[in-house]
Amino acid sequence: MAVMADRLQVRVAPETKKRLEQAALTEGVTVSAFVLRAAQAQADSVLAERSGVRLTDQEAEALLTALARPGRVGDRLRETLTTQPKFAWID
Repeated sequence: MAVMADRLQVRVAPETKKRLEQAALTEGVTVSAFVLRAAQAQADSVLAERSGVRLTDQEAEALLTALARPGRVGDRLRETLTTQPKFAWID
């Protein structure tokens, strides 16, 4: 088990504190444990939601089809790639 060394303080309205105390008592845990558990669950949910992309089967198929097609080199890119740079590297 990790050593709990860091501290987190939160200001809440009296009604909120009372509600958290009641909920923690109902669960049989301390207010700190109750709040920490809820915060960790929310953090896990938020991070999981943001760490991936969910696609329908149709969207996934369209993405794979687009990735399988070779890219097109436009005129501006072709010109940029073939033009000599206007600077010189200093070694």
